[in-house]
Amino acid sequence: MQLNVAIIGVRGIPATYGGFDTLVEELSVRLVRDHAMKVTVYCRTDYYVERPKYFSGVECVYISTPRIKGVESLIHTFLCSLHALRRDYDLIFMVDPGNAPIAVMLKLLNKIVVIHTDGLGWKRRKWGFLARRYYRWTEWVSARIVKNIITDNQGMADYYLKNYHAGSMQIAYGASSPYGVDEAIYNELSIALGSYLLVVARLEPENNVDIIIREYVAAKVKMPLVIVGGAPYGEDYMVYLRSLALGSPPKSPLSKGGLNEKVLFVGHFTDQAKLNALYKGAYLYVHGHEVGGTNPSLLRAMGFGTAPLVIDVDYNRYVVGPQGLVFTKEEGNLAAMLVNLENNANEVKMAGQTALTRVDKEYNWAAVSTRYAEYFKTLL
Repeated sequence: MQLNVAIIGVRGIPATYGGFDTLVEELSVRLVRDHAMKVTVYCRTDYYVERPKYFSGVECVYISTPRIKGVESLIHTFLCSLHALRRDYDLIFMVDPGNAPIAVMLKLLNKIVVIHTDGLGWKRRKWGFLARRYYRWTEWVSARIVKNIITDNQGMADYYLKNYHAGSMQIAYGASSPYGVDEAIYNELSIALGSYLLVVARLEPENNVDIIIREYVAAKVKMPLVIVGGAPYGEDYMVYLRSLALGSPPKSPLSKGGLNEKVLFVGHFTDQAKLNALYKGAYLYVHGHEVGGTNPSLLRAMGFGTAPLVIDVDYNRYVVGPQGLVFTKEEGNLAAMLVNLENNANEVKMAGQTALTRVDKEYNWAAVSTRYAEYFKTLL
């Protein structure tokens, strides 16, 4: 029997925005190609100019949704679920626990639903009080009502076991990217291979790009800091980050001013080959994500043998391992590490080699897709 799977909750494929999109692209293509499944990915129309019916054998269904902060994903997931009810899917894989109430609706209609727990949405500082309460509640819904949950990190598996007495299927992300490397980006940004620091993140408070910039400016290292990412719903925060690059941020986050010429805000990248080149060519990849789970951008840097320097939370430590480079939020901590590591190329090289070895062993997309395929089959 050919398993027929729908995937709902992402912006779509090919991946152009976030970690879930990357997971779904890599997973869906392999489920079709390597495991003889039929897979449909529901995509948000407004994120794609070209909308082919199939991407590498995966069917793409495009549904329009208003781009409204906080509810865009929920509305899209609901509309996609209504469409999915008209089809005979064997299983529906939904990402983001914020969509859990819709997963419950599908479950009540006798659909087999699996939900990916992601990180701790209620800790995201961009959300207000009610949104945080909602995300905390949907964790409970995912664990106690949906029940078929996937965690991507031992830290997240421990969290659900401790807080909700809920077991989970732990399946990591993969690290490799199929898009090649376009080194033309070095000339475009006027940077040199192996001579810059890199951050790739949504520019949101919980990713601590503000701390990274503050410490980078204080460290006065010679290498430029390249920041890849946008702030789709946070222009005020973006202005604040730019002000931090001055070295003496104004009291108001809305104040404007010139930039430290060594802090390069290069925006969101859709050209994955150029983004790969940035990962590959960085001296250090600095990772400030702290709200849980395994982050694909961290794995992608490690997959190119780039030394990762991560903020000290359980989830990141599980990814980089006991020999990983770790920093804290304490003022001066990251600055001191940047100064030290800039002058210790051998230590950085060894950290990169360790990261690459760890990725090859623990974060392989072929193994990841096989675990998903086996888990999906057990649910039938």
